[in-house]
Amino acid sequence: MTETEYREFLGFLFERYVRPQLARVRSRHHHHVMDGDDFAYQLDRAVSSARIFRFIESHSGDDDDPYNTFTKERLSRAVAETSYSLHFSNRLIQEAGFLDACEFHAREIADGITSVRLPDVDIEVLREIGSLNPELEMRGLAYRAKAFLEQGAQSPGSRGLRQQLQRAEEELKGADEDTAKKPRRWFKGVGQIAQGAALSIADVALVVGTLHLPVSPETKTWGALASVATGIGAICSGIGDLRNE
Repeated sequence: MTETEYREFLGFLFERYVRPQLARVRSRHHHHVMDGDDFAYQLDRAVSSARIFRFIESHSGDDDDPYNTFTKERLSRAVAETSYSLHFSNRLIQEAGFLDACEFHAREIADGITSVRLPDVDIEVLREIGSLNPELEMRGLAYRAKAFLEQGAQSPGSRGLRQQLQRAEEELKGADEDTAKKPRRWFKGVGQIAQGAALSIADVALVVGTLHLPVSPETKTWGALASVATGIGAICSGIGDLRNE
């Protein structure tokens, strides 16, 4: 597909899978849609946690450094906040139809995700997390998402992505209460999950109307779909680091 054809195809997927669910999502989150508090709260703590894990990834030289820099209590709280934000993100993208679109058209979405510019809100999220070159990092995340979407497309019934997201939740559940020290790479994985959750929450909030930014209509349609797919890829990538795979 050409870039124009790809955008039109994602626009078709948005109208088929996401648009019909938006009224229901707004209804379920009525009070939060009106004031944006829940979306903003979940986004803020995903970003805050991702910032901590980004610092660990950038400045820790060995497995002891995270514990020399942060208390166990602060690390546990960041892990717990990531777990809650991931659950919120997974529920949102399922309710809003994004997950169905990504599951059942994984191969087609993967085909052109690296050729289009993703929404500026994603650049802002990465900048908030601490990225020194968010545009370049966003492109890298798109390539990572492409690999995981193609892998998901090979699963029977294209259910691989849903299983991966559920697996991420299970990996983090109760991890904040584990007293055993975690290696540096494990924290890197949690950071990638927090980053993916933040991207997904931001884009759904933009589409639902709780995040008010002066963006083009395309950003709220095909752009949001491509971005959510990129967030899913970041989450799936983090699972490997959690398991040292």
